[in-house]
Amino acid sequence: MFQFGIIMVILIGTILIGIPISYSMGITGLIYILITNASYIAIIPNRLYEGVNQFQLLAIPFFLLAADIMINADISGKLFRFVKLFVGRFRGGLAYVNVIVSMVFGSVSGTALGDIAALGKVEMDAMDEEGYDKDFSCALTAASSLQSPLIPPSNIAVLYASVMGLSVGALFLAGLLPGVMLGMAQILYIIAVRDKKNFPACNEKYRGSQIKSIILNGLITLGMPFIIIGGVLGGYFTATESANIACVYSLLLGIIVYRNYHLKDFKKALENVAHQMANIFLIIAFASVFAWIMGMERIPEQIAELLLGLSSNKYILLLLVNIFLLLVGMFMDTGAAIILFAPILAPIMYEVGVHPVHFAIVVLLNLTLGLITPPVGVVLYSATAVGKRKFEDVVKSLIPFLIISFSVFAIVCLIPACTLLLPGMFGFL
Repeated sequence: MFQFGIIMVILIGTILIGIPISYSMGITGLIYILITNASYIAIIPNRLYEGVNQFQLLAIPFFLLAADIMINADISGKLFRFVKLFVGRFRGGLAYVNVIVSMVFGSVSGTALGDIAALGKVEMDAMDEEGYDKDFSCALTAASSLQSPLIPPSNIAVLYASVMGLSVGALFLAGLLPGVMLGMAQILYIIAVRDKKNFPACNEKYRGSQIKSIILNGLITLGMPFIIIGGVLGGYFTATESANIACVYSLLLGIIVYRNYHLKDFKKALENVAHQMANIFLIIAFASVFAWIMGMERIPEQIAELLLGLSSNKYILLLLVNIFLLLVGMFMDTGAAIILFAPILAPIMYEVGVHPVHFAIVVLLNLTLGLITPPVGVVLYSATAVGKRKFEDVVKSLIPFLIISFSVFAIVCLIPACTLLLPGMFGFL
């Protein structure tokens, strides 16, 4: 345990000085082996390989590729204009559009950062032109992106399922209702403050031909999430296969339908995804080594004894776990946090009666919220960078959305039916 205390100090120290999380875990794991038993070094290659040798993980690069194609083929922009056509004319219309488009785009990209990359500038520029407060528009864009990792397909849900041996389809469905609840709560907040904040209505006029074009392009775009989600739920293909279909559908739209996507764009997309996946797989691989170290030190058993010694009440334990995961999400990559802590915490919660699928969504909710929570909210930093806003000013405007998120997540945490209803209806439980 003493050695483990030392390496935890090393891990936290390396992260704080700016070393990437993957390298921090790799360095820490190596130091642990050298100070305990150098012969264990022969185990590292095997642990690295086992960490990434999961079939389900193949879904992640293909969903990332589909999102990249959507961005560069302006498919996400067509989706934005489609939603804007129907709700933009209402007071606060572009704020509604921001939330709704993020919900729909989340059903394709599966990542909050993907949402910011695809839609952040478009949404914020449009709101700026209509006279919205700039800090508010940036805060809303960051907050609405949280739907993307919850609404299926979700990359972190795929990762959690592979780590914990759960059904990807079950987690997809379990995250759908919480994601929709979060989006609807944000819309209700906009309705509540639109008059006080004097939100404008979009006065853009459309010709008949423009309306037809926007509707047609929007419906074609919406075909993708219906195919992906419907196919997985219907049992026609796996999550990994659905990710491939998403790529093919995006390519067909960009190359054949819209004719604004070319071979050089696809080559660049492959390069971008390769760079992203290199980082993701490094994190997964080194996190697998670190998880093995924690197993060697019997950390899961000791944490279980500690928590169960404090209380056997599942609600108290859920509160403690929520606080812990929220703090972890502020400072640590979501994927690494899942690999490190899910195998430790999940068995404890199972023991006090929390359903595995319900707890999976609780974990994802907390780690996702950490993406926009200071001091190290990756998505929040990205949104402020895209919108060219001051971080501290955006945080002030973000506070109501954080309260909304906490409230929704508390409801989901306390009412398991929010996560278990849909998987049960479709036969995944």
